[in-house]
Amino acid sequence: MHRTLARTKQERYEEEIAEYQKAVELSGRRSLRLAQLGYGYAAAGRRPEALAILRELKDRHARREAQGALIAGIYAGLGDKDQAFAWLERDFQERSGVLAGSMIFNQYLDTLRSDPRYADLLRRMGLSQ
Repeated sequence: MHRTLARTKQERYEEEIAEYQKAVELSGRRSLRLAQLGYGYAAAGRRPEALAILRELKDRHARREAQGALIAGIYAGLGDKDQAFAWLERDFQERSGVLAGSMIFNQYLDTLRSDPRYADLLRRMGLSQ
C-alpha cells in the first residue's frame, strides 16, 4: 500500500480512500486494512469517518484483535499526538511483539518522529532512531 500512501502526501485523498475501502472489503475487514482506511480518512479531513474506524479498532484491541500502533497511526493522522503516544505506550507496556516494526517502518507515524517522546520510546525499546 505504499503507492496509496504517496497519494496521501499528494493530496489525492479520494483515490486513496477508494483503494483502502476496496482493500478493507477484500480482506474481510482486517484490522491493518481498517487502520489504513482510518488514516486515509484522517489525512483527508474526514474526521467522523476516521473516528468511526477508531471505535471499531478500539473494540478489537479490547479483544486482542488489533494492535495499539494501528490506532496510534490514525490519531497521528488526526494530529492528536498525545493520543497516538498513549496507544504506542500501551503497546509498549503490553510488550506487543509488533511494536518495534511499527515504530521503525510504519509511515503513518512519520509525524511523530520529531517528538521527543518518539526517541524516548525507541530508547526504552532498545532501538535507535
